[in-house]
Amino acid sequence: MLVLPIDGGRGLLVLAVATPQFKDKENGVAVTDRATGAPLVEVPLALTADGGTPQVLRVSVPQPSVPKDLAIGQWVKATGLTLVAGEKNGRAWQIFRASALTAVKPG
Repeated sequence: MLVLPIDGGRGLLVLAVATPQFKDKENGVAVTDRATGAPLVEVPLALTADGGTPQVLRVSVPQPSVPKDLAIGQWVKATGLTLVAGEKNGRAWQIFRASALTAVKPG
């Protein structure tokens, strides 16, 4: 498994509201953070690049660490943003994780 930190100094644009992540959606079993036990949510964010194409990041965050009033079009900073990549059963996978999102003013 490979874990790469991502520069958290750049603002990220919220593309959709936070949605819960499930291990078993039919039975309502949520995915939880291994360190805290808090349920995880996924928030699609755009990472803008000067003169380049924005990248969409689907970021998993512990639910208590997401602002309650998070809205589409809002700017946030992601604390502890990392890319985690690996391979399981011959299939490559990657996820983005953050320990918290904080609302910021654009600019």
